[in-house]
Amino acid sequence: MNDQGYVTSVGYSVTLDSWLALAFLKDGRARHGQTVRLVDHLRGVDVLCMVCDPVFHDPEGRKLRA
Repeated sequence: MNDQGYVTSVGYSVTLDSWLALAFLKDGRARHGQTVRLVDHLRGVDVLCMVCDPVFHDPEGRKLRA
């Protein structure tokens, strides 16, 4: 009933010193900036996550073209 999507992958970012995840989220593009609750009953995980654009690090490509 409360299911809003699912996580497809998770990894740790040394650059950001934080965990990152990719997910399919219901109406995800319109929810950038919102906080959502991620629950994994199998692993006992219950955390709050911020919804952001998938290209959030250097979106203009300045570092790429430096």
